[in-house]
Amino acid sequence: MKRENITIFAGMRRLLRLMGVAAAAGLLTLSAGCGQEEVPEEPRNAEVIFRYYRSGTGDAKLLDNNYLLTVRERRLVGIDLASGEVTQYDISADWLDIDQASRTVIYSNADFELGAACFDEDREITYNEIIYANSQSDYMIDPAVEKIGDTYYISMTFVDGLLNNDNPEKSGGKYTIRFYSTKDLKTLTYLSEVTSENRNLEDVKLGADGSSIYMVFEKETVDKSNSAIIFSRSEDLGQTWSTPAILLDSTADHEPAGFVKTEDGWDLYYSMDRDNPGKSYNGSSAYRARLSEHMEILSIDEKVILAYQGDESTDPGEEFLQKGGILLYDVEQFGDEIYFAYAENYLTDDNLCVSVLAE
Repeated sequence: MKRENITIFAGMRRLLRLMGVAAAAGLLTLSAGCGQEEVPEEPRNAEVIFRYYRSGTGDAKLLDNNYLLTVRERRLVGIDLASGEVTQYDISADWLDIDQASRTVIYSNADFELGAACFDEDREITYNEIIYANSQSDYMIDPAVEKIGDTYYISMTFVDGLLNNDNPEKSGGKYTIRFYSTKDLKTLTYLSEVTSENRNLEDVKLGADGSSIYMVFEKETVDKSNSAIIFSRSEDLGQTWSTPAILLDSTADHEPAGFVKTEDGWDLYYSMDRDNPGKSYNGSSAYRARLSEHMEILSIDEKVILAYQGDESTDPGEEFLQKGGILLYDVEQFGDEIYFAYAENYLTDDNLCVSVLAE
């Protein structure tokens, strides 16, 4: 693997949450369907702790509360959120997901491969193998993983035809979500087909509760247009699935990013362009929907402010300001804090950021 150091201006992440840090552009910087219920008047406020200007990165997931894995130029890259050190791994990846408990990364790439890599506490790779080679479809995107007991359960989305159709005059590709299991991260066992449609089916998230596995994903006709969030449930560890049902209606562009188990059920985090219709990745904000343990909606569209949005009387510093629309990549809970990985103005500036919200 190749390591590179990027200039930062302080190394203590907690300190930077209290201090403003100025930086030049281009530097990696640490800075401080169903019935709709009433939305809280006051948004939840997180605090940005990390920003990588014009990162050139794509999909990003948190390995732990101090380490972010992302892809840049189709290679897997790790970023230490405390020191700013960047490590490039010898892995070809375009999409990824992580089982944090086992520190296992599942990734897929445009070379039609699905791989698994395990990381130790020092962020060194202890295992890396290609566990599936796709010879049947044009694309294989958005892997998702959930470990239950000694078994990894993995979903893969296969696309035949046009990927990410953005033209309503064209027919999109056929998207099929399939489900697999593996114990040894060497051989996949096919379990079932969850659903298949001539619609963009993207951003699959998995959650588990006992022997039940929950899946949520985005369904859209045209890329970056209004989309619904769909859910399906398996009560036999992925052998069969309930008929996919609408969780959040197609009233804006929804991008699911986090599916977090709570004492009362689930928290679903997503970015959405409701306030800036049609602006999608450059005009969205972050939201939460609270769900019961049976996926009944308790509340939706609870706004989450991921960086300071401006108040001259309490301005904490330039680096704490939000610098564009939000595209959420990942939301994870570590202890009593919620971590958000996202891009600011993905289509133009592409600033890679992490914010923290204390519960």
